[in-house]
Formats: sequence, C-alpha cells, structure tokens
Amino acid sequence: MNYLGLTLLKCLVGLAVASAATGAVAQTWPSGPVRMIAPQAAGGGPERVIRALAQGLGSRLGQPVVVDYRPGAAGNIGTAEFARSAADGNTWMLGPENVLTINPIVYRSTGFNPQDIVPVRIVGTLHQVLACHPRVGVRSVAELAAAARTRGLNYASSGPGSTAHLGMEVFLQEMRIDMNHVPYRGPAPAVQDLVGGHVDCAMLVASALIEHVRSGRLVGLGVTGPERLPALPGVPTLREAGATGAGEASFSLVMFARRGVAADIMDKFGRALDETLRSADLVEALAANNINPSTVSGDLAGQELQRATQRWGAQIQRVQLRLD
Repeated sequence: MNYLGLTLLKCLVGLAVASAATGAVAQTWPSGPVRMIAPQAAGGGPERVIRALAQGLGSRLGQPVVVDYRPGAAGNIGTAEFARSAADGNTWMLGPENVLTINPIVYRSTGFNPQDIVPVRIVGTLHQVLACHPRVGVRSVAELAAAARTRGLNYASSGPGSTAHLGMEVFLQEMRIDMNHVPYRGPAPAVQDLVGGHVDCAMLVASALIEHVRSGRLVGLGVTGPERLPALPGVPTLREAGATGAGEASFSLVMFARRGVAADIMDKFGRALDETLRSADLVEALAANNINPSTVSGDLAGQELQRATQRWGAQIQRVQLRLD
C-alpha cells in the first residue's frame, strides 16, 4: 500500500472510531439526574409548564429532571450559573428570551457570555397584562394616563431590566406620563403587593394576573400581542388602546443548551423535548398559562431571537434604559 493509501486508511479508521465514540455518548447519556435551571423565583410565571416539562422529559430520558430555580437580576444570576456549567448535556435552561435578547443590551455586565448559550427550542409566546388596583380608580389606558398626570402613581415589575420593566417604560413614554418604578424579585411578590394595594399598577406575565383580573381584585387595562386573550375577552390589546410599542412587549419561553454539547445528545434531548411538548399534559399546561405554543427550533430559533433582539434593542434605545 502506498503512502496516500495508508494515510486514507488511517483517516477512515479515525472517523470510524470517532463515530463509534459519539454513538456511545448517546447510548450512555443521561447516566444520572439532569438539571434544568429556571432563572426565576419558584412559583413565578409559567410554573405549571416548568413542572410538566421536567416530569415529561424525565420520563422520556429515563432519569429525573430536577428544576433548579436561580432568580435575580432579570435572569442574569441563573443564566450565569448555566453558562458556567459543563457542556456535557447534564444541565439545560428553560427561561425567558430576555436573558439573550434584552439583558446583554441593558446590563453593563451580565456575568455571562451570550455566545456560550444556544436556543434549542422556542417553547411558546407569553403575553403581558397591564393591570391596576381598583383603588386607583381607572378603567382604561386613557384614564390611567389622565390619573398619572394629576397625581403620583407607581408600578411594580418583576425586576430591573425585565420584560415587565421595559414594557412598562415604553408604555409610559408613549403615553407621555411618569410613574415610579418598584422592582421585585420575580412576578409572584409583585403580584402579591399589587393585589394587596401596596403598589398601583403593573405590566406582568398574563398567567400571573388573569385570575385576579377575572375576580375583580385587579382591573385589566390592556394586553400585549396582536389579539385579545381568550381568557380576558373584555380587555383590549394595548395596540387597540393606542400603545403600539408597549403592545409588542410579548416574549418567548425558550429551552437553552450550553454551546458545545455533543450533537447526538442534542438530538436525543430534542426528540424528548418535542415528544413532551406534544403530550396532553404540556398542551394543557401551556393553555392554562395562556402561552401560545411554538414549533420553532434549532437555527430558526436562533434567527427568531435575533429578530427579537433587534425589536427590543429599538425599544431600549427609545427609553434609554441602562443598568449596572
């Protein structure tokens, strides 16, 4: 055998060995519990979806999927923890898009490199509801704007730089009014103080506010997105109310992977994720949280987040929001 033939043979043998090793990774993974980081407080946002996803993935992967809540800094704390994890497929993250689309623009330092994180699948789209406590005495966006011009009002958010914060700031600028910002560590404590009348208004994820609006404990003034929410047919969209920019403050729930996870593990996890999202439990959980399901994955998910980054970037520049 000549030198060229020998070299080719060595390459083929090397490829065969690498292929066998890669296949072995898929067969042995996962060999223990899988961690799913949620960069938010427990009990906040789409809690039912998080639990159902963990249970469904665990049953399909043959190992328990443990949810690790890491709240704070609009998701930066949990995302930084995720970015420090090994790219071995044993740690994933389910979180709002803002960790990649908003935070790197708003925060001078996020504590992580966005290039270390890649979207696996957009799970769905979440909408926000603008609501006020009944004691504020307003029933519409126009009435809220008039009230804010005559007396000092405040609003709660799920944290500085969150979609709730940014969406509300865009709304205030559009209405040409001012309200004092009261940030919380996640939507749950913000809702608690809003319902208790300790703060006046908030724009928060729909799942956290819908039941309070339906019961009359809060007054719904507008919802983000192009259409009214089926659960709140009497509440207009913010676009209908004249706040077009704030009306775009819906956002995606995304499953993220560490860059560098082996392709066969990504494929195996992706199949388990797709099967879980098609299950009756997940379909019901998404509907209960008023999340519009998505089928966008892989490179298309990355492109979708790039478009969202451009959209949020324009809004961030508009309100000149910058955080340490």
